[in-house]
Amino acid sequence: MAPFVVYWAAMRSPWRKIANWIAFAAVAAASLTCSGDGDIVDPPKPGAITLVAGQTQVGTINQPLPDSLVVEVEDAQGQPLGGVTVTWTVSGGGSVDQPAVISGTDGRAAVQRTLGAIAGEVSTTATVPDLPGVLFISTAGAGAGPQLIIATQPSSAAKKDVPFAQQPVIRVEDGSGEPLAAGISVTVSVEGATLAGTTVLPSDANGEVRFTDLVLSGSDGTYNLTFSAPDLIAVRSSAIALTSGATGGQIVITIQPSSAAENGDPFDQQPVVRIENGTGQTVAAGVPVTVAASGGALNGTTQVQTNASGVAHFTDLAITGAPGTYTLTFSSSGTPDVQSTSITLATIEAAAGQWSAPFDWPIVAVHSILLPTGKVLTIGRVGTPHVWDPATGDFTDVPSPAWLFCAGNALLSDGRVLIVGGHISDGHGLPNITYFSGTEVWSSGTPMARGRWYPTSTVMGNGDVVIMAGTDEDGVNVPIPEVWSNGAIRQLTGASLALPWYPRAFLAPDGSLFYAGSAVQTRFLSLNGAGSWRNGPRHLFDEGRNYGSAVMYDDGKILYAGGAFTTNTAETIDLNQADPQWKWTSPMAFARRHLNLTVLPTGEVLATGGVGGTTFDDVTKGVHAAEMWNPETGQWTTLASNAITRGYHGTSLLLPDGRVLNAGSGNGAGAPDERNAELFSPPYLLRGVRPVITTAPTEVHYGDQFRVETPQAGQITHVSFIRLGAVTHAFDENQRFQRLAFTADATGLTVTAPSSSNRAPPGHYMVFILNANDVPSVAKIIRIF
Repeated sequence: MAPFVVYWAAMRSPWRKIANWIAFAAVAAASLTCSGDGDIVDPPKPGAITLVAGQTQVGTINQPLPDSLVVEVEDAQGQPLGGVTVTWTVSGGGSVDQPAVISGTDGRAAVQRTLGAIAGEVSTTATVPDLPGVLFISTAGAGAGPQLIIATQPSSAAKKDVPFAQQPVIRVEDGSGEPLAAGISVTVSVEGATLAGTTVLPSDANGEVRFTDLVLSGSDGTYNLTFSAPDLIAVRSSAIALTSGATGGQIVITIQPSSAAENGDPFDQQPVVRIENGTGQTVAAGVPVTVAASGGALNGTTQVQTNASGVAHFTDLAITGAPGTYTLTFSSSGTPDVQSTSITLATIEAAAGQWSAPFDWPIVAVHSILLPTGKVLTIGRVGTPHVWDPATGDFTDVPSPAWLFCAGNALLSDGRVLIVGGHISDGHGLPNITYFSGTEVWSSGTPMARGRWYPTSTVMGNGDVVIMAGTDEDGVNVPIPEVWSNGAIRQLTGASLALPWYPRAFLAPDGSLFYAGSAVQTRFLSLNGAGSWRNGPRHLFDEGRNYGSAVMYDDGKILYAGGAFTTNTAETIDLNQADPQWKWTSPMAFARRHLNLTVLPTGEVLATGGVGGTTFDDVTKGVHAAEMWNPETGQWTTLASNAITRGYHGTSLLLPDGRVLNAGSGNGAGAPDERNAELFSPPYLLRGVRPVITTAPTEVHYGDQFRVETPQAGQITHVSFIRLGAVTHAFDENQRFQRLAFTADATGLTVTAPSSSNRAPPGHYMVFILNANDVPSVAKIIRIF
């Protein structure tokens, strides 16, 4: 989706090209010599084919894409390999100018892709003998004039004869993006399969056509739906994987039990199952579900009944037995038994933390936002936004009024989510201002002057929000910042500056906005008058930290790590200093881009996910081990590894119970769409009994002293104050951490709230109390204003 070749020329210097050519020439010469018995040595075989340029382009139907599609062939030693036939195949219509291309001496082969006559997502695959192909994803647009837009894609996976879990929504627009009049008939069809349901519908007053009962029948395989209307260009959906699925009722495990557990101790992650009937719908309440273990003794409540949503929640299961691997089997009358993923029963190494097994998520969680209710709002490129309740594991659909993919997100002082911008097509942004309330209701506000795609929104000390960067409706960079203030929008016309997508920005202690990257040159923005910029210190890492991650790990102090193609380096800066400068801290064990940094209740910073390599999102080089940075020592510790590669569009979010939600990855750059999530329990959750907050206020004012009641008052050594997270594209736009001063007595703590809104902008924060072992409580969420 993003043009990830921006840095390629810089990373492949002339000296490297010369070295590669010399190495290739040596290999080629060696291949033409005779062996000791006079036989000719076989020429080197391809060891890898990698994508170089041309991914995720947007073009117009029946027209060539703007840029060539380029791959590089390498031998087993990683050197460029010429003379190899690269075969190109297309799907979705159109053609390439050469179906087979011989790689040059630099190992590269290129073609020009011409799009077909149907708008939508198409693919091009480059292959060489005996190696997996390289997939290019492109988008064919209809161009100017009236057109059909797929506002909601159908489910990416479907069962034969079962209605799609996610039904498609089509929007009929005029040339300016406004909905056309109602009554335009839209037809949906499919090639190679049978499509049942209501396949012809008229558009409503908003220009939308909402299909409700579409069902595919046919052989297992991949299909695309085509939507058409009179005098308009047809559009094609993204791919749908059709499988035969179950014909009768079934048990679906929506949350797997913990992948590791201690002998006799309840699983940290208790299983949740759903009972479905033969059409994929959940059954009514009151159906008993029984669980048994493959060995040992299964303790806890082993039979529960489904609730009104057809969901059964187990709460206290534990296995007592010898160290080893176990599974759980769930059964219910009239449905086949289903088995869980494996559980390793052993003593857990507390120092490494613990990952849960992956569990299903309805969409790719490109945006993850912690709400003041403790629930999580997630938004993806495809599919309906959802709210997830960590307490129950349940999801609630919350259809949005605009396409909010690749927008900026922040939590306002009153607890609403502010979402700025949104998606028209790749690189083209909406001007929308959209709100999501605490009652889970969407609304719209006064739009911005221009659209924004990939903007950053930063909450300031007075509650205003600075909106920077992104590209507009025409794909042009928006250089003028705007300020949202109680619903009104003003432009900072004196501060025009083109910035990279999703700039990493923070509220500084002096009330200015600090642009921390990804560019090497950092800057401070004053909001006085029409606004103005002044230069800040330059980064020590001089290649730019594109898709690195940054976080305010303490009051006015920032950690910036990873990025580029790729680096393990990390830097810190203290904005409390009169002349702040970047300083090196210890490097991570793994080079990463698309990583997420998450500040923890202990004040440590967790690094999760990301990929290595020298391309935009090389998921073959995914980094699975978590790392944790200690601000007191500047050292990183390698922790446990997760199961799923989470690169571009991966997100990590701190929850009130101290775990970290790790989700997303995909919905772009040709990477697999990870509609799943994992939960990480940092080491502090494995060190012993947690302190408990019995009562705390819901609101405080700046400088207030407030009470936190706890039976462990005499054991508390720290009180942590962490703003609720709102993360996307490897950056939590407003998360920040600080310690609060307190005194203890027999029944609780008297805590002093921050006195400056420039150090804690108004809004909602998690308050954790920690004991001498750095074990945190479950947080209470408090609003400060």
